[in-house]
Amino acid sequence: MFFTWQLKNMLRHALVSLLSALLFSAVSHAAPADNRQDEIALLIASTEQKHQQFSANFQAFLLTQPQWLSEKHSGIEPLLSVVKQHIAENNSALAANTLFNNITLLNEYYDDKNIPYFINILLNQNDTKTAHALFELVNHKGDQVLRSNSAYRFAAFSFRQNKWQKTLQLLDGVMTDLVDEDYQHALLMQGVSLQKLQKHRDSITHYEKVEPTSAYYLSARLNMAIANIRQGWWTDAHITIQNSLKSAEAAKQEETLNRLYLTLGYSLLSQKNYRDSRDYFRNISVDSLFANRALLGITLAAANQNDFVGALNSANILKAKQTYELPVDESRLLTPYFYEKLQQPTTASAGYLEAINYYQKRITEIQTLIDSDIELENHPINTGINITLEIESNPINFSADYPDYFFENYLKLKTYGRYFESVDNDNIKNEYEQLNDQYQTIIVKMVRNLLRKRVEQLNSYMAQSRFGLARLYDSNLVDN
Repeated sequence: MFFTWQLKNMLRHALVSLLSALLFSAVSHAAPADNRQDEIALLIASTEQKHQQFSANFQAFLLTQPQWLSEKHSGIEPLLSVVKQHIAENNSALAANTLFNNITLLNEYYDDKNIPYFINILLNQNDTKTAHALFELVNHKGDQVLRSNSAYRFAAFSFRQNKWQKTLQLLDGVMTDLVDEDYQHALLMQGVSLQKLQKHRDSITHYEKVEPTSAYYLSARLNMAIANIRQGWWTDAHITIQNSLKSAEAAKQEETLNRLYLTLGYSLLSQKNYRDSRDYFRNISVDSLFANRALLGITLAAANQNDFVGALNSANILKAKQTYELPVDESRLLTPYFYEKLQQPTTASAGYLEAINYYQKRITEIQTLIDSDIELENHPINTGINITLEIESNPINFSADYPDYFFENYLKLKTYGRYFESVDNDNIKNEYEQLNDQYQTIIVKMVRNLLRKRVEQLNSYMAQSRFGLARLYDSNLVDN
């Protein structure tokens, strides 16, 4: 009975970890305990508004600085050339400011084919005011194709902000005017937005339209599989993933391929197809971000097959990892039980005691971190499949709980610091520093929330370890 309960608990944690980290954008953000998530959501919205206001003020400020002043142009082609040069030099702030300084020219050439490209640059710098002004002009005077492509840029911006209904509204009626790859991206955005709004069946019809040759195909298929799972259509989900594994795009996107294997493995595991699930987990690259979750999956599948030797081997590999990832922490609880099933009660007892001490030590260390002053400057934020940072060897994964765009905006803001190194304008400098401090304060709150969540998980594992040890003593399998 204990093993059944414990194994189900491990499987639940594994699936939560899977769903929060694997999806491109199809799973709702998890909520930390109590009302902390609501507080963070309000702070994010407030910071976003302040950032947009700062961007408008920053644009005007740059025009007062001779060293940064962009020239005015008399035609679109020379303007386009300068903007592209700034982008190539990784100086998107000056690219946006060049557009800001030439807004009169852009108003005159509102029907130019490059307007959507310019709008995108402005949006990427959070200059929504200038971008909206151009968009309104295009909507009133531009042709249908130009309006549609400009709307697509705004839809992509809204999508990054997790504004699902707004994304759908902007894409309504514009799809047929988009170039093919933008059309494929728009289909994916529609599918994800519908899925976020709990319209899983509707989302599937959009995912199905994404072409196998598109770079968005695997993401669409992964989200489509999850939509099927949420509907209880397990067989359809398995077929979707298995077909995706054969696509030409799969070989080009190794980590997405690994995510597909992991999703299928855990899906089969939850359906008690243990043999096949183990096979799919083994296909995941050993250096993948998902390798430890795959090892945990192999462990759980083997245990469900009563292959406790195989389960113990996988759990011991996890246990030997020099990381604090959740699957590694979970392995401390699983290994002593497998020893118990292999009729080694003394080793099992020692394992439970070791696990209890390990969890207690980890909880104390993390609680000390929570209560300490966390200096974000000492812990750089990493971008990629997930937004992460590491603090005292503890991996912090923000992406399952908080919107990626918030961190992307923060990192973008930090690149503006160089513009204030040799200026005397205290107003804009103070505005920049206050906004930067606000971002850091919120991110530290997020870190503490996620560390508290880990403490809750570790407390659960420690309680289960104590229960396992007590069970051994109660069964007189170990000398008191």
